[in-house]
Amino acid sequence: MMNYFVLLAVLVFSQLSVSSTALANNEPQLTSSEVANKRVFGKSDEESFEGKVVVIKVGEKDLMNGHAFKFWRRVIERVNAENARAVVFDLDTPGGLAFDTAELIMVDMQKLKVPSFSYVNQQALSAGALVASGTDAIYMHPVSTIGAAAVVAGNGAEIPKQMRAKIESAFNAFVRAVAKSKGRNPDVIRSMMITDEYYNFGHIQVEEGELLTLTADEAVAEYQGEPLLAKGIVNDLEELLAMEGLSGVELVDAQLGGMDKFAYWVAASSSLLILVGIAGAYLEIKTPGFGIGGGISLIAFALFFFGNYAAGNMAGYGLMILFLLGVIFVIVEFFLLPGLIFPGVVGGLLIMGSLFVSMFDGLAFSDNAARGWDSVDAWEFIRQPSLNLAIAIMGSTLLLLLMMRFLSHLPLFSLLVIKKELKTGDSMGRDETSSSAVATTKHKGMRGVASTDLRPAGKGDFDGEVLDVTAKQGFIEEGAAIAVVSEDGVRILVEEIDLER
Repeated sequence: MMNYFVLLAVLVFSQLSVSSTALANNEPQLTSSEVANKRVFGKSDEESFEGKVVVIKVGEKDLMNGHAFKFWRRVIERVNAENARAVVFDLDTPGGLAFDTAELIMVDMQKLKVPSFSYVNQQALSAGALVASGTDAIYMHPVSTIGAAAVVAGNGAEIPKQMRAKIESAFNAFVRAVAKSKGRNPDVIRSMMITDEYYNFGHIQVEEGELLTLTADEAVAEYQGEPLLAKGIVNDLEELLAMEGLSGVELVDAQLGGMDKFAYWVAASSSLLILVGIAGAYLEIKTPGFGIGGGISLIAFALFFFGNYAAGNMAGYGLMILFLLGVIFVIVEFFLLPGLIFPGVVGGLLIMGSLFVSMFDGLAFSDNAARGWDSVDAWEFIRQPSLNLAIAIMGSTLLLLLMMRFLSHLPLFSLLVIKKELKTGDSMGRDETSSSAVATTKHKGMRGVASTDLRPAGKGDFDGEVLDVTAKQGFIEEGAAIAVVSEDGVRILVEEIDLER
């Protein structure tokens, strides 16, 4: 068991030593874009953006995927760092996450140093319309629509009136700021989001209580001497580039690399990895030496921290150290000072806390214009980590109960239990015909005293032999007389006895 925790410590501190060595050697500090590029493994396999038009495809479910926004953020930084010619958002989406989209258009897209275009192919509804509004120019497919960008609750429930007013006020400000920066009429986007006014755009009117949704022809219609929203209608991306003077420039799709996909998948499986890590640690405690359980646990927790770090969450060396400290406190509670309680409580809090915070979006504590802890969307930062941790705790609790009940009967586990034959005339009174008896019954009937409080696990002294024991029924106080009632290879059960019996 100790080998397991030694290896866990080596895993953490070896990573720290790499970082400290780099600093000691005065290696050049990375810019923010270089850090973003190096954050996810596999960058060396990515095609360079230099001199190319980068196409970011926004499909049906992309705006509902929090990891997609992190990927686009990295793409935008690469576009700037690698001197791309332009960016095109290829939109065919019914919408998605409101505040993630606001952050994309208010923060990330505003950092672009190259022209940006949106191609509505064939729908840019709800959050998709907001993404389009954040680009320098909008182009429409001949058969396409854009609009209907009202904010709705993700679960379909009605948003309370006061909360809706607060959200719409915030998005109204976002729209005005973005429209001003792009030279666009803010009322057009506002009429797609807010229903409390009547809007008149020449031959297009939006009645109070309705939302604006435009066809391609309506989006390019002239209003007050300018196109109402879109710059033109095109059949494909090549035609869009031609209208922008970029004919012949190579197109490159911004796609998730293999390691990117793996990292995001691992981060999305955080609850399962925590569950497997806990179960593996329990299995390691119950088996001799360092074996299958310890290996499974190490792999699960290593993947957990790697996946969340690489996916842009807050997992890092600091939180890994807190996790390791928590494990050390738990070791102290169970193996050195059983029954003290305090080390176990502190260790459990450190472990759960480090795992919880590791799943936070990397922007959770950043200062940006779109959202933060004092915004109406602050719950989004902790909703998914809370759900993941709750699933992991409930799942691991159920799994541990099942392991306690059935583990000793599994064929694989029985191979890990040390067996030996009992000799003729042993204390159990068996003869040579009992040669198949196993060591898991040798302690049954032994009497001794509890050398620690049993809560329910602890230690018992049996004529100088100290054993790890578990109280059959709840709590047994230190110093009480005890007797072994059963042994199954996983634990030794004892009960309190009266010495006069």
